[in-house]
Amino acid sequence: MPDPGERNARNPLPGSGHPTGGPVPEERRRLDLYACLTDAGIRPLAADLRAIEVLSSVDDLTHSAIRRWISGTS
Repeated sequence: MPDPGERNARNPLPGSGHPTGGPVPEERRRLDLYACLTDAGIRPLAADLRAIEVLSSVDDLTHSAIRRWISGTS
């Protein structure tokens, strides 16, 4: 029987209300966008937060294009 104090790998925060398995798609895209901007030497300003929020809500195919444009890769 597992130790009740041991964290379950599938649910590290039982009862926390947070989804398991990593961030939700929109959150993942937001983090990816920040990473892409940072890698390109672009530091988002506080005024850019709304734009990042909107860009993070697009589908994965569109988000891939945005990241490609920022990074200058094809």
